[in-house]
Parts: sequence; structure tokens; C-alpha cells
Amino acid sequence: MTMRAHRTYAATQRETSVSSAKPVELVAMVYQRLLDHLHTGKIQMAEGVDSSESFSKAIDLITTGLESCLDKEKGGEIAQNLAFIYDWAGKEIIRARLRRDPEMIQGVINAFVPLAEAWLEHAGQKDESFASKYLQPVMATAKALSGKAVGASAGGVKGMNAVFAARA
Repeated sequence: MTMRAHRTYAATQRETSVSSAKPVELVAMVYQRLLDHLHTGKIQMAEGVDSSESFSKAIDLITTGLESCLDKEKGGEIAQNLAFIYDWAGKEIIRARLRRDPEMIQGVINAFVPLAEAWLEHAGQKDESFASKYLQPVMATAKALSGKAVGASAGGVKGMNAVFAARA
């Protein structure tokens, strides 16, 4: 299958999923796509490759897919807190791009993973391996970027492994 055919097939699959999804499932999908773009952009940034498209798509998903759908009157404090997180995330992505700092992007990913997991669970799509897709690579990225073993002291890797074990 050619790359063009693969992209066309993937686009058709996404459109079919979106058209048949419930609203709660759509929000979960937006979070998943957002995390995919952030993760891809972080890897591209760490490799010195142009990451602008991935981060532009991530910001677009935050502003048009999440933030614009908030009902601050009915949602009350929760909606206001989410609006604050979305605003912070957009600004943090821009700062990370300016500084070319993939670990700042990881901070945004870390903020969105629990939200995404909550929406997945609410949609009945709980996936025990979801967080590990975005959180476990942090340690490998940190090691590669720093050139040293991360967390040799004060719990570092062992502490992170305990967090992941607790999620399972």
C-alpha cells in the first residue's frame, strides 16, 4: 500500500469514527489526537526536525476542539479550571517552541494525560496502557537529552516506575 493510499484510508477511518461517535467519545478522541500531536512534536523537536505542523495542530485542537466547547456557565468551576489549563497549555507550547525545549512539551503532555484518561473512562473506553504510551518514553527522552542516567538519586526512575505500577 502506498503512503498516499495509507493516508486516505486513515482519513476515512477517522471520519467514520467521528460521524458515529457520541459527544463524550468525540472529546476523548480530541484528547487522544492532541496527545499524539504533542508527542510527535516533542520527538521531532528533540531530533532537531521541524515540529511546527505538529504543534500547530495541537494548539488548534486545544482552542477549537476543547476550549471553544466549554460552557463556563453550566460547567462552573470545572469549566473555568479547564479553560485555565487550556490557556496555559497553548502558551507553554509556544514557549517550548521558542526555547526548543522538548521537556516543556512533556510537561504539557503530563497535564493532559489524566484529563484524557478521565474522558476515556467516562466514554467507556478505559485503556490501561494509555498513559504508558505518553509517560514512559519521558525517561528515555530525558536520558537521551541529558546524556546521563535520570534519577540515579532521589527516586527518579524508580519513583516513576512506582507511579506507573500504581496506575496498572
